[in-house]
Amino acid sequence: MDVTIVTQQEIQAAAKRLKESGARLITIVGTDTGTNIEVTYFFHTGTGKTENYRVVVPKTGGNEEILGISHIWPAAYVAENEVSEMFGVKVKDVPGRFFLHESITAPLRRKTP
Repeated sequence: MDVTIVTQQEIQAAAKRLKESGARLITIVGTDTGTNIEVTYFFHTGTGKTENYRVVVPKTGGNEEILGISHIWPAAYVAENEVSEMFGVKVKDVPGRFFLHESITAPLRRKTP
C-alpha cells in the first residue's frame, strides 16, 4: 500500500479534488508512533484503486491540532471525531466527545518517553 505524506493544507486540497472526481472516502485512521500522531486518509478512486494520504503531527504535550476535512466530506465527521477522542488530537471544527465519556482521555495515545 502506497501512502503519500502530505501537509494539512495538502490533504484538504486532495480531499476537494477527490470529491469532485467522484471518489469515495473509505476511512481515516490514527496511529501513535511514540513521537508523532499519524492520521491516514484512505480514498477509493476506482475498481481496485485507492489513494492514501498521511498527515504527520508531532506530539506537543497534548496540544496537537489538525485541520479537518468534514466540511469538504461530511462522511469524515465520525472518523475525525474518533481520531480526536482516541488520540487526543483536536480536529478543527469537529466538537469531539462523540464516543467516549468525558472522564476517558485519549486511550490509544502512548505516553511520550
